[in-house]
Amino acid sequence: KMPDYKSVVVSTADKKKKKKKKKENAALAIVKGLIPWKGDSVGEIIRKIVFLVSIVALCVAVLIIIDKYMFEPERQRKEYQSSILQLGNHEPTAEEIAELPEKAINKGINVNYPVVQGENNTEYLEKDFYGNYSKNGTIFADYENEFKNTGETSANTILYGHNLRTENFFAEITEYRRVDLDKSLEFLKEHPVIEFNTLYEKAKYKIFSVMLINTREEYGDVFNYPAILNFANRDEFNYFTSECLDRSEFFTGVDMKYGDKFLTLSTCEFEVGLYDMRIVVVARKVRDGESDSFTDEQIKSFKRN
Repeated sequence: KMPDYKSVVVSTADKKKKKKKKKENAALAIVKGLIPWKGDSVGEIIRKIVFLVSIVALCVAVLIIIDKYMFEPERQRKEYQSSILQLGNHEPTAEEIAELPEKAINKGINVNYPVVQGENNTEYLEKDFYGNYSKNGTIFADYENEFKNTGETSANTILYGHNLRTENFFAEITEYRRVDLDKSLEFLKEHPVIEFNTLYEKAKYKIFSVMLINTREEYGDVFNYPAILNFANRDEFNYFTSECLDRSEFFTGVDMKYGDKFLTLSTCEFEVGLYDMRIVVVARKVRDGESDSFTDEQIKSFKRN
């Protein structure tokens, strides 16, 4: 007897329809399980709404985290590079020159920036060179530091800068004081001199102190270095230099005498896990007639304290 091909075709079509209907039913069941649906009880509707809100909040949080750690640093880097290009192609006005007393340079690392000075020590924490808002801020000198047209400066010039994830401003200053002090010592040997140029003078400074400073008494004695800009007498000079030497992680053999000028770089520290810590690098100005570099033998003698 010949098979009924028509019956076979119909039977196959029915099976496909049933499978498709099952898939549609499964999808509908999932949707009904997530979205408030006609016939749901009040409690079920509330549960679904809370669940959906939680999912949306989680997605938003994930997107914010991804943006903060993957895309924001790159945006900050481009923003900074753009501002540097503007500075490089821009002739400062008289007003800008009045706010740009110096430039800090540490050759071989990513520290080569114009430095501003405000009316206080918070003005440029979130302002760029032009005074526009920027959470990156810019490097600034202590508002009480003096920069005279004779080239005369305060006894201790202090520069503050943010430690940014984009490795701009004073981020690389932290290489002088990492948890791995042996690596930091090698870094110091490679970069022991800082160049600091004002509008009226070019000068170099030899690093003699690298300190991890606490600003809270709960962590120990506080060395209030930001308050020391000038020395009224030899005792104040001796106090400053002895604190810098005693607290320094390294010894570079740089000698000091009353009347020397100093440059202090200060930035935040996040590696040790304590609040409001600072990495502070202090260098003594090269004297007239003195070599502005270290000899190989002197560099070899650098050591940890």
